[in-house]
Amino acid sequence: MLLLGTIMLEETRLINVKNCTQMRPLFILWVALLGALGGCAGTGEFFRDAGAPPAPQPRALAGWPYRELWNGVVFNGAKVGFTRLALAPAADAPGRWDIESEAALRIRFLGIDKRVSLRARDRVRDDLTLERFDYAYELDGSPLAVSGESDGRIMDMNVAASGVREEKRLFLQSPVYPQSALALLPVAKGLAVGRTDRFTVLQGETQALVETTQSTLAYETSTLFEGPAFRIETRLLGLETTTWIAPDGRPVFELALHGTLISALEPEDEAKRYLVAASLNKDEALVEFSLLRTPPLENPRAISRLEIELSGLPPGLAVPSEPGQECRREDSRVSCIVDRQAPTLSRPDGRRARYLEPTLSVPSTHGEIASLARSIAGSASDGEERLARLLAWIDANIAKEAVDVFTAADVLRERRAECQGNAYLLAAFARALGLPARVVNGIVYSGTHGGFLYHTWNEIWLEGKGWRAADPTFGQARADATHLKLLEGESPLELAPLVGMVGKARIDSVRALSRW
Repeated sequence: MLLLGTIMLEETRLINVKNCTQMRPLFILWVALLGALGGCAGTGEFFRDAGAPPAPQPRALAGWPYRELWNGVVFNGAKVGFTRLALAPAADAPGRWDIESEAALRIRFLGIDKRVSLRARDRVRDDLTLERFDYAYELDGSPLAVSGESDGRIMDMNVAASGVREEKRLFLQSPVYPQSALALLPVAKGLAVGRTDRFTVLQGETQALVETTQSTLAYETSTLFEGPAFRIETRLLGLETTTWIAPDGRPVFELALHGTLISALEPEDEAKRYLVAASLNKDEALVEFSLLRTPPLENPRAISRLEIELSGLPPGLAVPSEPGQECRREDSRVSCIVDRQAPTLSRPDGRRARYLEPTLSVPSTHGEIASLARSIAGSASDGEERLARLLAWIDANIAKEAVDVFTAADVLRERRAECQGNAYLLAAFARALGLPARVVNGIVYSGTHGGFLYHTWNEIWLEGKGWRAADPTFGQARADATHLKLLEGESPLELAPLVGMVGKARIDSVRALSRW
């Protein structure tokens, strides 16, 4: 069940609003609540104290109460996916165990069928610490593979996506567990109300070791599952997942994303029926769930100065205040003025070299990307003219569709992308030409949807002019002032602070102060 957190984080992308809306923190959101629960998860209406819990009984893997579990996933009353978890002794290594996990989601989003899948195998020791791993993700047809091994002191990792490869070596300071073991650890240690444990977990999508906390909070009954169960809260990368585990060790129910994501035990044939149900689901509730509604803004693409106030922001999200965007924060509220006509930083910036380096998402040294960037730029030597040519090429050659990708190389292969893919490609082109470029994430106004949606764009360094906000999805060499930057980042790990904002934040006021 906690496998849902894995796929949710992988989809932490961002929603774009020019017929290429995306969610990756927000195709993280995809799966939300049965209408009947809306916002009531965790309240007395659905959960009751079950009395005195049984005494803790730690369990060894050899005596585990189940070997395979299937779960159905529901969003807005419609079946959209399934997860599977299987545990078996390793056939070729006595004393070792294989955890196989699988997940698939399919949902209709802005008229597009979006598909995400994961297949994973973790080899663990008797204490569930990780020894080997092999993960295969697919996102709207784009692949990502992560594999490696650990001797308990060092972890070596290989990452591959569309011809782009990375090797990593991580030095371990504490035992490391796979994310697939999170539903097993409370049972292995003995279910006990009041117990809190902290673990280091390998998070496959981010290829990072992350600190995770698990707390057993109560022993409850509910109309949503049979019999009593322990309520366990897991916190990982800003995601809070609540799982109810029966005394025999079976996870019977799970909620996440502020009570909007549901997973529950089902027989295999029932869990897989999502394939038919999802193909018939025409609901666009994902947009509604993430939309920050506001009064209408006239001619938003021409707004050069904007004043905006938001509330409901998570503690870990530090909204930047910098040239062109002045922000003040108090508790969970933030007030900003975005001014695209204000002078930007023109003095030397010591961080620029960082934004010339290739990454997995922005492989600027990739042969096809580098040669194509030089061809597009042609004889242009001025940074502003190079930027204009890159934007024109992307606008003419990359279809704006709700298709998610892992890297800029995926965009070139598919010749279509949502906002994040467009931003990856522009950053890769720019870096290949020696223009420092960064990927930024935030919100932007959509007249079509009547509010602000999550979005990704770029900032390009132009000599003598500083950082220029540019939006390849809108074809803007100077992004309009409805683009409010919330954070920088081009990897799921960097996007994690946004997770706690989606579905909770709101815009309290907004007004255009001037237009071009």
